[in-house]
Amino acid sequence: MRSALLLTSLLLLAILPFADSVTADDLDENSGVTMDASFDNSTEMTTLSIRMPVTNDASLLDDLKEGVFKIQRRAAEFHYHNSLLEDEPGPCGYYQGNDSGATYGCWIPSNESIDTVAENLQFCTPQMSNSECSGAVFEISYYPSSTYSEILYTLSVQEGDSYLTWSNGEGSEPLEELITAISAVENLSASYSNGVTDLTWDYPPNIGMNHSIMIYSHSEPATRANWNSMPKTILSSSIPAGTTSYQINFSDQSVEREIYYSVTLLYEMSEDTRFIGSNTLSQPIIEDNIAPIFIGELEATFSQETSNTVVTWQSGLDDADTSINIYRHEYGLDKIDTNQYLGTVDHTQTSFEIAIPIGEHRRTSYAITLQDSQGNEILDLTEASPVSEPIIESTIGVSTVSELAADRSVDGTVTLSWKDYTNNPNAVAKIWRSVIGPINALQNVEELSTLNVSAQQYSHTPINPADEAWYAITIEAAWGSQQQPWHDETLILGLNSLQSSIQESEQILELPENTINAYVSTLSGFRSNLTDGDIITIGSLYEGDIVFISTSKVVQNITCQGISGFGTSVSATSDWLLTFDANQSGERCIGVIIDNDEQIGFTLTWNFIESPICENGATRPADDGCNTCVCDSGGWSCTEIACPLDDDNQGNNDSSEIKNKADSKEDSKTTAATVILTVVILALIIYLLIMVRTPEYSEEE
Repeated sequence: MRSALLLTSLLLLAILPFADSVTADDLDENSGVTMDASFDNSTEMTTLSIRMPVTNDASLLDDLKEGVFKIQRRAAEFHYHNSLLEDEPGPCGYYQGNDSGATYGCWIPSNESIDTVAENLQFCTPQMSNSECSGAVFEISYYPSSTYSEILYTLSVQEGDSYLTWSNGEGSEPLEELITAISAVENLSASYSNGVTDLTWDYPPNIGMNHSIMIYSHSEPATRANWNSMPKTILSSSIPAGTTSYQINFSDQSVEREIYYSVTLLYEMSEDTRFIGSNTLSQPIIEDNIAPIFIGELEATFSQETSNTVVTWQSGLDDADTSINIYRHEYGLDKIDTNQYLGTVDHTQTSFEIAIPIGEHRRTSYAITLQDSQGNEILDLTEASPVSEPIIESTIGVSTVSELAADRSVDGTVTLSWKDYTNNPNAVAKIWRSVIGPINALQNVEELSTLNVSAQQYSHTPINPADEAWYAITIEAAWGSQQQPWHDETLILGLNSLQSSIQESEQILELPENTINAYVSTLSGFRSNLTDGDIITIGSLYEGDIVFISTSKVVQNITCQGISGFGTSVSATSDWLLTFDANQSGERCIGVIIDNDEQIGFTLTWNFIESPICENGATRPADDGCNTCVCDSGGWSCTEIACPLDDDNQGNNDSSEIKNKADSKEDSKTTAATVILTVVILALIIYLLIMVRTPEYSEEE
C-alpha cells in the first residue's frame, strides 16, 4: 500500500505534537470548530483548513488549548433515509417526510479505508493568549495516497474516553480527489548484517515492465515536497525491471551511519517521485561495520585460596551501546578463538571473575573485546590489544618433580635423580643444564633430553665438563579438562632446580709443595700450632721447663727476638728445632720462621715462676709432660693426663719426642767430639814414638 507524506504548512502557528493526551471536557459539536478541504488536480495535493471559533468564552478557549486532535481521511458513503414519519432521527439528522414518499439521505464517513493524516495535534497551545486562539486558522497540505474518488476528512478531539468528531462533509458534498495511477514498487524493506545491507520490495499487480529501477540513499526521510532539494546518492540506475532485491556490500569500506533508501521506476520519459506509496523507508536503517576499540591494560590474577581468577581492566566505558566480551586466549596467537568465550559484562564493569575447576593446571592468558549493538567486534589482535600476561591456574597438588640431586661417577658420568609425586603418568621431563649459575629461568641454558618423569633418573656424560654445573627439570604434560599438553616452566631452587653446583670435571687434589707446619710446645705439656700472625700465651712456666719451636721440615732459620730483653735473640739455622729455657728475663719470643719465600711470624708470651716450692716446703716433682701438678696446703698433687698426640696420631708424647731428639742431638755431638779427640791423641802418640826412636849408624873405616 502507498504511504503518504504529511506536509505541514501552517499559516499562523506550527502544529505541536503532545506526548501526553489531554481531554477537553467542555468541547461539543457546537464549539464552533470547522474544517474545510480542497483538492488541486494539478499538484494532486489536498489542503485542509482548520478554524478555531471566534469567541471570548475563556472556558471554551482553555479547552481548545488543551485539546489534542487527529485528522483522518475516509472514503465517503451515501446513507439513504426513506421515511414518511415526521421528526424521525437518522444518521443525517432529522428529516421531514412527505406524502409522495421522497427519499432522503446524506454522505457519511466510512468505517473502512481509513488513512490517518496527522495525530497528536495541538492547534491552540497553553502559551497562546485567548485573543491569539480565537478565530485562529491552521492549514495542512496533504498528498493523498489512495484513489478514492469521494473523500471525507474528519477532525477528532479526545472527549473523556471517546472522540468528538467533526467532518468537512456534513451538510455538503464530499471531496473528489482524482489521483493518477502510481508507478512505484511497494513494501520496501531493508536489513543490515555483517557488513551487508539487503533491500527487498514487491511489485504491484498489472504493472508494465517497460522501465528500469533506481536505488537512492539519503540521510533524511524522502517526501514529495523535499525530494528535489534533498541531498541523495544514486546507488544504481540500471537494475532490470522485475527485480525485487538489491544488496550493498561494505566489506571493502568502513561505514557507520543511519540511512534511508528509496526505490523508483525510471521510464523513458519520466520517473514517478511522488513517494505516495511504500517505496521509501519511513525509518532509517543502521549500517555499522566499525567495531569499538578498547585502549588500556588487562591483568589476570589467580587466587590459590579461592581457586578463582579475576580479570581486571581500567575504568568502565561511557558508551552505553557497547558491551565487553571476555575470552580465554592462547598466548602468542594473533586472533581470538570465539570458542573460548567466557561471558559478557555491561560497559560500566571493570572486572570479571572465573571459577577454576578442581583438577586443573593450566597456563592461561585472557583477552577482552568491545562489541557494539550491531555485533561489531575486533577479534584480530595487535600489540595494543588488551591481552593479559600468561598466568598459571592450578587446583592440583604437585606439578613439579621434587628432591632433585646430581652425582658424578669416576668415569665422568653425571646422574640426576628425583622424586615424582605428580601422579601424571604421561608427563614428560625436560632436562636443563647451566654453567653460569643456578637455573631459575630458561634463558641461556642447554636442553639435554626429554624422558618420562616417572623414570626418576637420567644419566649423561658431558662433552665439555665444567668445574661448576647446575641442572633443572621442568614438565610438559596435560592436566584437567582441556587435555592440551603445555610446558610448565616453573623452577624452584632446591626442588626441581639444583641450588648448589656439581663438579663435572675430574677432581685433582693439589697438595701445596714445601708447606711448613710449625708448632710450639713446652716440656710441661703445652702444645699449639703456629700460623702466620699468631699471638699465643703459654701461661705459667717453672724452673727447668723448656720451650720447643719445631717445624715439619728443615728450614733456613728459626729466630726468637727479645727473649732476654731488648736486642737479644736466639736462633737455629738450617734446622727444624729451636729450644731455650723458660727462665728468660724477657718472658717472650717475637718469632719468625723463614724458608725461601715462605715466612711465619708469631709472638709467644709466658709467666716464669722461679721457685716451685709449696707452702710446706715440698719441691715440685719432675714433670714428664704426661701429668699436671697443683700446689695446695697438703703439698704437690699430680694427676695423670693424656699425653699430647703427635702429627701422626700415634700417641707419642711430643715433648718427650722433641726432648729425645734434642738429647740424641747432644749425644751425637758428644760422640763426634770423643772420636775426633781420640784420633788426635792417637796421632800424637804415633808421632812421639817416631821422634824418640834411636837412629842406627853404620861404621865406616
